[in-house]
Amino acid sequence: MYMVPSIDAKTLTSVIEDTLTRMNMSLQNCRGQCYDGARNMSGAKREVAANITQKEPRAVYRHCYGHALNLAVGDTVCSCKILRDTMDTVHEVSKPIKYSPKRDVQFEELKSNINPETPRFRVLCPTRWTVRADCSKSVLDNYSVIQLRNDTETHARIVGVKSQMANFVFLIGVSLCYEILRHTDILSKTLQQRTMSASEGQDLAKLTVTTLQKLCSDDAYEDP
Repeated sequence: MYMVPSIDAKTLTSVIEDTLTRMNMSLQNCRGQCYDGARNMSGAKREVAANITQKEPRAVYRHCYGHALNLAVGDTVCSCKILRDTMDTVHEVSKPIKYSPKRDVQFEELKSNINPETPRFRVLCPTRWTVRADCSKSVLDNYSVIQLRNDTETHARIVGVKSQMANFVFLIGVSLCYEILRHTDILSKTLQQRTMSASEGQDLAKLTVTTLQKLCSDDAYEDP
């Protein structure tokens, strides 16, 4: 890990080269680069990808599949009002529970008395869209426990969350989020495997799209 004094392309390129040197790896053996879409990383003229390519033309740049997937999932979910509103409410649900050790202990005591066999509540990550299926599932598993939460310090927030959870649309939204996001979460984890190739990643992405499209069928709707 490096504590870089600047995130400009020249500094980051030097860090990459120094890392390869320390690991006794030659840049001439590099056949690919993978970053997110930040300008200082993927720019075509003087940025990191271009700097590396100038020194080793065979180091072809590809946008990070995991980052692209995260952006695609985020844009898709936000384009659907019921899913967007549901994710906002789920985030509000997690705040009074997991952002305070005191309230977290109170929640665990309630859960142990009502639903001791259910998994623990999972906090919603505010930035990563491909790790949200488990959080959606934990809301469904702990639905009754979450609605019993009461705390004078956060009374207004809890009342607002409880009113949303009493709405059938929210329950449908959480269920849909879990059914959709569990497939993209699996794809994200699979893409991170060290043995995964670019072509295999593309095939898996296409398979995930096909699976999600099948969820729109009448047979999938009738499936319990």
